[in-house]
Amino acid sequence: MAGSAPPMPRDYDSDPGRFLTASDLPQDDVHPYVASRLAEQGARTVLDVGGGNGRLARLLPGLGMRCLLLDISATMLALAPRPAARADGARLPVAGDSVDAVAALFTLYHYADPAAAVAEARRVLRPGGIFAACAPNRDNAPEIAHLVPGWGAVSPFDGEDAGAIIGSVFRETAGDTVEVVRWDGPLVTLADPDHAAGYLRVHGLSADSARAAAATLDLPLPLTVRGCFVYATKAPASRPGRPGQARAS
Repeated sequence: MAGSAPPMPRDYDSDPGRFLTASDLPQDDVHPYVASRLAEQGARTVLDVGGGNGRLARLLPGLGMRCLLLDISATMLALAPRPAARADGARLPVAGDSVDAVAALFTLYHYADPAAAVAEARRVLRPGGIFAACAPNRDNAPEIAHLVPGWGAVSPFDGEDAGAIIGSVFRETAGDTVEVVRWDGPLVTLADPDHAAGYLRVHGLSADSARAAAATLDLPLPLTVRGCFVYATKAPASRPGRPGQARAS
């Protein structure tokens, strides 16, 4: 089970190029989908936890939202749009019940206990606020399994377990809701050696190793992308005086 798995290493300061390569790849980026979902929910204030260089945060002002980006990496913060601050997602420097939305995209697998970070997100959400997370599956992109270091290894937060982990914090019995939206299809096609090398670089290979591995592939190569979004909504505030509900004393 994911809870005992070691967290994925945070190499954003020691090897920022691995993460930043993703910004240049032609792919079906998750960030516009999440930005649209937050806008549809009526969010106006958003925390982008582990927001990196701001791929989500840059989309939000155009949709009428204000965003505070939080990240533990000094290198990523230097590239991020303002406002931004250095903070650990498991100890958010934000008051409870104070923001409309929290996003934690491709970040919860860095925590030994991702549920602690999810609990912090729920704490700072206003009643009715939305939490958005995403993660790849362990069996993501099986077509390049033989080239990706540690392919198939369990992390603390994989797509297979993401809904259950978030559901352990956002509970239906408390009036919360959890929705899992899965991906499973040919959503990326490695078109040429440069594209393939960039994709392999993002998935843990050095620049030289990625180029050498890309040269072994029969391109173009469609990849089966597997993972999920999880959207969790904190229970709305109860209305005093509604039938069947007790008032707080």
